[in-house]
Amino acid sequence: MYAYATQSGVATFDLELGQAFWNDTPSRWLFGIDYGRTQPQALRFIYEQRNSDIRIYDGDWVVNQKGFVPRRDFHAKMALLQNPDANLYGMVVGSGNFSSNGLRNSIEAGAVICTKTASQFGYSLESSIELAESLWLTATPVADILNEYEESWNASLSRKVSESLLKGGNIHSEIEIFWIEAGYVTKNRGPNRPGNQIDFPRGMSRYFGFNPPTDLQPNTVIGNIKFETPIGKVIAYNLRLGNNMMEKITLPIPELYGFTIYDGKILVFQRSEENFVLRALEMDDFETAFGDRLSEVKVMGSGRRYGHIS
Repeated sequence: MYAYATQSGVATFDLELGQAFWNDTPSRWLFGIDYGRTQPQALRFIYEQRNSDIRIYDGDWVVNQKGFVPRRDFHAKMALLQNPDANLYGMVVGSGNFSSNGLRNSIEAGAVICTKTASQFGYSLESSIELAESLWLTATPVADILNEYEESWNASLSRKVSESLLKGGNIHSEIEIFWIEAGYVTKNRGPNRPGNQIDFPRGMSRYFGFNPPTDLQPNTVIGNIKFETPIGKVIAYNLRLGNNMMEKITLPIPELYGFTIYDGKILVFQRSEENFVLRALEMDDFETAFGDRLSEVKVMGSGRRYGHIS
């Protein structure tokens, strides 16, 4: 049971446990969608896995509210583990939500409780499991509202929609802060490590001060970008034109430079003299910090959003 789930949280969980968990472990997931903090991509990923079932606390009501404002906040952050045949039960409870920050990166507080006898279970965990069951029984199956929630969620960020590519001039190089949704990141470094390459829309290189010709050939390097990372180090990577005719950027290796994962994050680039400060933010943190300063939001064909900040 978690108040919200993000794509980064699902990617982190999947990276650690993978298909062995989804194939062999029956699981039930109870999430909230209060205030739209849960990303529909996270719900859809879990929903499509074997042996998993998802419900949304008061989902049929919250999904119809402007801003997804709940009538009662769902704020739980706990996992219950049960093996009745062996009389083993456990609970992990804490302050972290189902996001990469909540699971691995932020400073959180938590506790683990395990019981191995019927008496231990009775006074330690039985009431928690009974309460979880009662919440589950009254919750909304995710399949009943997922499409509706995804459509409303995608429309919730105020934006000017443009399918056009960035074209003409080099005025974009004067913009100090710009951003893009990372979305799903291909595991280009192997199945057990987070990926560090994403596609940009053709022309986004102009934000970095480049002005590549329109007849540039695939696999040609557009330029070199120096990133300032959270640990204070500067690392340089190439931006190139990929075989799919989109611009492909290689990002700093997450575990070496203070990032946990890029999946589902908003990547924010801020000019700092000759370098670019790179931040990887959850959606709600991005909206809190920059939501009132979004000048224009464009949409790629895949649905990923990007733009600049005034």
